Amino acid sequence: MFDAADDVMSLRQFLERSPDFVALADLTGTVLHINPAGLELIGVSDWAEASTLPALDFLTADGRERAEEIGTALRSDGRWDGYCELRHHGTGAGIPVVVSAYVVHTPDGRPDVVASIIRHRHTVEQRSARMAADAVTASRHAQEQKALADLSRFAVVAELSELLTAATDTAATLMGVGNSAIAHLENSTDPYLTMDAASGSLGIRRDVPSGDGSMTGYALAHEQPVICSNRGDESRFRTGTMAELGLRSGVAVPIMTAVGDAWGVLSIHSVEARLYREQEVSFLSSVAGIVSAALRRMELESQLRRRSTHDALTGLPNRTFAYDVLDTALARARFQSDTLALLLLDIDDFKIINDSLGHDAGDRALVKFVERLVSATSATDTIARLGGDEFLIICEGVRTVERAEEIARHIARTIAKPFAAEDVPIPLSASIGVAVSDSNSTRHELIHRADLAMYRAKDSGTGGHAVFDPGDLYDADRIRSLSVDLRSALSSNELTMAYQPLVDISTREVVAVEALARWNHHDLGPVEPTEFVAVAERTGLATPLGAWALRVACTDAVRWRAFSDVVVRVNVSALQLRDHEFPTQVATVLADTGLPPNALGLEVTETVWVADTERVANTVAALHAMGVSLLLDDMGKGHSSMSYLDRYPMFESFKIDKSYVARLPAVRARAIISAIVALARAFDVTVVGEGVETEEQLEALAATGCDVAQGFLLGRPMSAAAITDLLRSSK
Repeated sequence: MFDAADDVMSLRQFLERSPDFVALADLTGTVLHINPAGLELIGVSDWAEASTLPALDFLTADGRERAEEIGTALRSDGRWDGYCELRHHGTGAGIPVVVSAYVVHTPDGRPDVVASIIRHRHTVEQRSARMAADAVTASRHAQEQKALADLSRFAVVAELSELLTAATDTAATLMGVGNSAIAHLENSTDPYLTMDAASGSLGIRRDVPSGDGSMTGYALAHEQPVICSNRGDESRFRTGTMAELGLRSGVAVPIMTAVGDAWGVLSIHSVEARLYREQEVSFLSSVAGIVSAALRRMELESQLRRRSTHDALTGLPNRTFAYDVLDTALARARFQSDTLALLLLDIDDFKIINDSLGHDAGDRALVKFVERLVSATSATDTIARLGGDEFLIICEGVRTVERAEEIARHIARTIAKPFAAEDVPIPLSASIGVAVSDSNSTRHELIHRADLAMYRAKDSGTGGHAVFDPGDLYDADRIRSLSVDLRSALSSNELTMAYQPLVDISTREVVAVEALARWNHHDLGPVEPTEFVAVAERTGLATPLGAWALRVACTDAVRWRAFSDVVVRVNVSALQLRDHEFPTQVATVLADTGLPPNALGLEVTETVWVADTERVANTVAALHAMGVSLLLDDMGKGHSSMSYLDRYPMFESFKIDKSYVARLPAVRARAIISAIVALARAFDVTVVGEGVETEEQLEALAATGCDVAQGFLLGRPMSAAAITDLLRSSK
């Protein structure tokens, strides 16, 4: 146990470093101890000097007046708190203090001790002021954080205009000003900013200068926060607009984009000069940051929406978007008793570019074509890419078929204009199907009608247009019906094969026969080959039809080869030649039937050859390597060029298109054919003239040096049995 002296020493050591005045005394007023902080406060150098002084000597006269009150309170309550006044022993000046005194009871009946903690009143007031200021700051920070949190939540769901208004309101309210705005610059050369949201006098003024003409323009141009405490001291930018609006100070912070550029500026203004604290500028930057994040989110959402509704290559609306537009347009037309025109456009021979130059070149060509197509249409029209080289054009307010045809002709003329030199060939023609709505038209029905019309336009040649006709529906139904029946006819072996002779002009002997498929429909009777071949190509039956024809022709030729050297010639489709497996299929048929490869000739249409140069060339080269004869058909029809015979020597023969033969014996036609034959001789290629119907034509062909002729004059298509008899009699 410690005695009283020990207790005092312990307390003295414990309180030695206290920053406050701490004193120990007994109830008689004798001072037992004052810590160093207390001695310094009253101007006493050490405790030895202070220990000789009675307690009242530490107080001024005003302080002594409180002594009795203090003693009474300590004896009755054991505690006293209040203001008092100490005396500075060096100057005699009064020291206003705040005192907190209390009685410390000691054990074993020893005298009680009074402990006093004394602080300079100014220090207490300063601490209180700091605490109050800290409380205000904390409250303001909490308000700012809540405002930012509310604005952030609102930014997720709000439209841009709503968000910008909310941001200016938040900035003005928390900054305690009545004027705030968000503005941006539409074009770098614009003299004035575009005000997106504003309050106070800024909401009235719309001609805020850009660049150095205003605080907002300056912040946007330099992409950094700008603080103006007093416009009278400002030299960085002109303050005329602030003066006109009665504004003296302000802050502007840029609103940044995702790529680091300033999109716009958030600004606040005060009618008084004001020093803006760093925390206030930081708060405004946080508000601008929320707007910036929302702009990036909205831009991303816009990009995602655009990607889902627009074609990535051309930027045009895609099928989904176009169908929505068409549904809306039809509904509007019905409500207004109006009509619209729908144009379905398909680029002619676009596959030539894709397959000969590659898809990258095709993409570049397509982009150039779309630029021309857009220039040919009205700004109110909707152009969409449905896929590949097919486009849909929606023209509202078109009341007549004649007007729709005018639009189609204008588009055709515009895209047909030659381009300047480009790195890729640009399509110059397209087939256009036109359909005009009526009061009952649906989207599906209108597109179907335009599609049927487009196919009719394509069948009529390149670069044309066709308007839907009710007869197109019959044609479409007939195509669907024929495709079903043709598939069944192929599987049940209902088709037959006819053969037309090819005759050596000099000897009049049959040197080859061309295999021609025939179809006698069970209900419709004979179907023209041009029709069912076109149906096969349009419905995916060209390859099965070609495979059937090849096998039947080779089987028949094997029987003829027993007594004749005749060659059988079979037409092959573009789909077959694009198939890298086709040479293997030909080899299989030859092996199965036993026909020698040199007894088979394959006729390749020149237009097909041009359309698929690389792929078809590889297939044809493989066929030539196995010994199959190759003939270039329809030479001169659309793409005539003897250079093919130089570049691809696997062709052994070609047919002069019958349009040239039909003009014989006219002098001009005879001169053209003579020139073609002369060139063919240079390449050691035999020439066939097809479509010979008169003796005059045959004699003219003979005079030109043509080798072989084919036509009704020399023999119509006949059955395999009739060819057998013909070959036997010729033998």
